[in-house]
Amino acid sequence: MAVAVFLLLPGQAHAQGQALQPRLEGPELVEALRQGGLVILMRHMSTDDFVPDAGTHDDRDCASQRNLDENGRQAAKDVGAAFKSLNIPVGVVMTSPYCRCVDTGRLAFGKGTPSPDLAVFDELPAPEKEARGKLIRKLLNTAPSNGLNTIMITHTGTLLYSFGLQTQPEGIAHVFRPAEFGNAIYLGRVTPEEWPVLAGSMGAGS
Repeated sequence: MAVAVFLLLPGQAHAQGQALQPRLEGPELVEALRQGGLVILMRHMSTDDFVPDAGTHDDRDCASQRNLDENGRQAAKDVGAAFKSLNIPVGVVMTSPYCRCVDTGRLAFGKGTPSPDLAVFDELPAPEKEARGKLIRKLLNTAPSNGLNTIMITHTGTLLYSFGLQTQPEGIAHVFRPAEFGNAIYLGRVTPEEWPVLAGSMGAGS
């Protein structure tokens, strides 16, 4: 029953929006990120319209996948620049093995460790989706060390089946504070377009 509270079917999530409501927005959310200790669950940046043939995907071959488009690559760089300008400390960066997620991590933060836990799992049967969602919630509840923030870059399904999170636009970032008991506390969300605006209005350390 507890899991059902947090999980929405994809259609429900798009129609109703997410159940979790932001506690912080804009500058307040940035200030929390500057203090570290948070986990950011981010969808990859915008992608091209390439549709791979069924069964041709290969994690090691970007040509077999949908990849970042030019806007997505630039957005990743802009987000990374905004993090630096805002003095948001970044520790571990985990990504899906898919090239669009790995590239988002490396273009934005200069690093990214691929993890199968963050890969696409839309085609999994319902019990396995539920198990993956539980694993993601556990990762969101794992506190970063040394005052840094952990970043996890992934796909639509991970956002939907962890907490029924908003998935649009591509590159949306959801911020959580690990909790001692229960699920991680949802703090808020930032779109790719909002990061540079926040950097311009707040400046470095202002």
